Amino acid sequence: MQFTSYLGKAMLALTSIGTLLMPAVARAGVAQHPQSARVEALSGKSSIHTAAAKQASLVALGDSISYGYNLGNNRAPSKKAFPYLIGQKVHDSVTDLAVPGWTTADLLNALNTDQTTIAAVQNASVITIDIGSNDLLKPALPLLTSSSPTTVTSNQAQTLATQLTAAVGTIGQNLTQIVQRVQALNPKATIVLYDLYDPIPSSAKALYLLAESAITAANLQIAQIALQDGIAVADAYDAFHGHHAYILKNDVHPTAQGQQVLAQQGELALKLAPVMKTIDTPQGWQSISWWLGQQIVNLNSN
Repeated sequence: MQFTSYLGKAMLALTSIGTLLMPAVARAGVAQHPQSARVEALSGKSSIHTAAAKQASLVALGDSISYGYNLGNNRAPSKKAFPYLIGQKVHDSVTDLAVPGWTTADLLNALNTDQTTIAAVQNASVITIDIGSNDLLKPALPLLTSSSPTTVTSNQAQTLATQLTAAVGTIGQNLTQIVQRVQALNPKATIVLYDLYDPIPSSAKALYLLAESAITAANLQIAQIALQDGIAVADAYDAFHGHHAYILKNDVHPTAQGQQVLAQQGELALKLAPVMKTIDTPQGWQSISWWLGQQIVNLNSN
């Protein structure tokens, strides 16, 4: 079954309720066209973060996906990773602080204790956050590395489902604190929050269905956090769904092409960032609430 992410629907909402949002955007002093707003921000004309725009620095926080794992010698972040691809277009410098294997707990700890991470976040104009995949992958590793990953017993499925449910809760709790910490360290930076794609091949049917359920639940948490804080989300899930060429063979990490797609999603999120900031206002929430109410009515009538 194909899931359409809540984020995708939220992004489409911006178009369907544009006439309601744009007056609020204008009152907030943000250009009505997202692309124009982004150009102004990068040129130092926007009130969002003039000083940071002049710095033009991007800091990437995350795990092996942001690191570009298995696209190089793995001794340092790959220049093929999406943060660098975004940086080639719009930023003078990129600091990729992603660490392979990290979970949301690891990133939260670094933001609270590691001075290098703290200083980088404080001086960034744009911060990308892509974390949570390992929270879900770790419970599934025994099955992924088994001789027959396509076969899952009912007991294994029940145990994994319980573990994944717990992991989804952990992602929601930790990511909320991660975003709050980043905003506290640098309240004027533009944050791009990535949702999670499903790396499990559909041929491993039982494991794939379990992964889809957990990833969809995690992405709902990510979308909720983003909407609450006026943050744009880069939609990795929908971008990767059904595209096996975006994931390395016998691996869970993006190919070079997959990293390009992640960069494109990040660029789109940057364009939407000024509008998402406006959503985090009484006028914006009123518009979103109206749209969500219409969706509920439509669902009940079908």
